[in-house]
Amino acid sequence: MGLIVLLAALPLFFAFLTALTVPLRLEKLAKYPFLAGAVAPWAVFLFERAGNEVVGGWPRIGGIEVSLNPHNTPIVLAELVLFTAVAIYSLDYFKEVKAFVLLLLLHAGLLGAFISRDLFNFYIFMEIASVSSFALVGSSGEKKAVRAAYKYLMLSLLASYFFVFSIGVIYLKTGYLNLELISESVMSSKEINVAIAIAFASLLLKAGIFPLHVWLPDAHSLAPTPVSALLSGAVVKAPVYGMILIFSALPVSEGLSETAMVLAVASVFFGVAMALLQKDAKRLLAYHTVSQMGYVLLGIASMNFVGAAYYAMAHSLFKGGLFLSVGSLGKKSRKLGEFGYKNAPLMALSVLMLSLAIGGVSPFIGSYAKGLISSGLAGAWKWAVLAGSVGTLVSFTKLNYYLAKGEAPALPLSWKFASFALALVTLVSGLVLGVVPKVKDIYPLPVALTIFLLLKAAGVFNLVLEKEDVKPSEVNTGAMLFALFLLLLLYLAEL
Repeated sequence: MGLIVLLAALPLFFAFLTALTVPLRLEKLAKYPFLAGAVAPWAVFLFERAGNEVVGGWPRIGGIEVSLNPHNTPIVLAELVLFTAVAIYSLDYFKEVKAFVLLLLLHAGLLGAFISRDLFNFYIFMEIASVSSFALVGSSGEKKAVRAAYKYLMLSLLASYFFVFSIGVIYLKTGYLNLELISESVMSSKEINVAIAIAFASLLLKAGIFPLHVWLPDAHSLAPTPVSALLSGAVVKAPVYGMILIFSALPVSEGLSETAMVLAVASVFFGVAMALLQKDAKRLLAYHTVSQMGYVLLGIASMNFVGAAYYAMAHSLFKGGLFLSVGSLGKKSRKLGEFGYKNAPLMALSVLMLSLAIGGVSPFIGSYAKGLISSGLAGAWKWAVLAGSVGTLVSFTKLNYYLAKGEAPALPLSWKFASFALALVTLVSGLVLGVVPKVKDIYPLPVALTIFLLLKAAGVFNLVLEKEDVKPSEVNTGAMLFALFLLLLLYLAEL
């Protein structure tokens, strides 16, 4: 009997046990079932073979199919590594049992979405992860965080409604929800093209990719630090995996693929440009998620699904580590220049390693992932990857410039361990995947340093773009952008 489904079932079971400590007045013991739920899926992942299985042995047409395959195994592995690090970090961060329960529900939702092989179950698990995320973003109780959670909730629900509608159209035209059966029976038609366009726009909004990123910088920067790490490192990968399912099973038109390529490159450079202008450290990292998701979309749009999966894995590791590191250092103030790692050598080493990893410098995993994405591209698209890497290094030069001048507060050992462990994983995983130090990877570093110094001399970093608050009207703006973008995609689908 296959056990892949236990990847999602075990965190759900331990979430129940963790919640049970409250009525039993055993709250002090809640961290034990929480940690068990965090690491239990590792046993399944390490000992279960790759393959497909239908839960309960039912026929594929009516059963729930799950799998571990080359398109989702890197993403599942990254989620397990990141969640384990965040769980250790959270023990000294959260005091209430409900946070541990919500984290385990998020864990179960993400793993369930990543192993799903039918559209409806993928949607259900993605929503479990989303609902847990809304609650966790607003869990601090601060006014800005609650408003950011509300904005995230409203726009994510809007995307969910349209995604379910697209699933309904696909079901009506093919008679199936299972991806294998859909791919075997689907015929290209206007209805299918419209369904793909609606599904793509919905998942783009949920993934926070330009131009539908409007909720992401607020939610990711205002959430508690361990939640920011999970949002940026893992939660936005669920809709991305949905795009892999759609693009790999359905006949995506050339026009939509080209549109996705353009959006991917636009997201890479828009995220970098906005990150360079931020004075809030976590907001800088949040805009880099917009940028980095562009690389993942480049892989999907070019039908390089393995490349997209490995880039998603790499981003989970180095961005999760960066949020934990920088969020720890800036626990009293997030403004650049008011904190740093001058007196914290281990945290300094962690941030520097993670900065090199996100910049694509070998032998870190970022170099391997960028190489995979580039291998599926031709001509000018390859140069976009290189130019984006230089831009990323410029903004992380800025981050490290300010961090090198400030001092860190006293930090719990678990926070230092979690941050350094993720930095180490980005190095070790790169070496395991066969990345060796390359001289050509060194060339972008002096170029990035020179651009940083020129921008600093020009006063670019003195520009003020900080937001005072999250306004309710921003939900309307986001919904209007989504509607306009959806109309554009529907127009392209009719061409």
